[in-house]
Amino acid sequence: MLRLQRHRYAANTQHASSRLSVKPYAAGGLIATRPLLLHAGDTTMSVPFTTEGAQQLQEAFQKLFQTFAEKQKAQRPKRWDMMEWRHTNEDIGFEVFCNPNAYTTAFDAKLLITLGSRGGLTVTTEARLSAITSDLDNYLQG
Repeated sequence: MLRLQRHRYAANTQHASSRLSVKPYAAGGLIATRPLLLHAGDTTMSVPFTTEGAQQLQEAFQKLFQTFAEKQKAQRPKRWDMMEWRHTNEDIGFEVFCNPNAYTTAFDAKLLITLGSRGGLTVTTEARLSAITSDLDNYLQG
């Protein structure tokens, strides 16, 4: 498997790392990935991710924010659709889940994030929607 990696480290204890991997995909082209840093409270996770995957997740978040906007305007209680988003590649699985019925506003909302590796390691954590949205925006800005 073809992988090109570039590392850059800051001199102090807070590392600013930038890694670019290039992997082949089925059609014969290459897919560039770099780490998406997710901040869930005191925990930071680094996930190899593509720009295409980040854009798809951002679209899912936009729909979720739209759901919360409609919920705020609703005059009668209603059951709202849950957000479930999945992204998998040959190395990891990345799932995001949110139940808008459990939160009053998008600012209160939390996501359930599950990361799984091909070797069977699975990590599930809860994170604020606002924090993960900010992480995703930072990723897409480059």
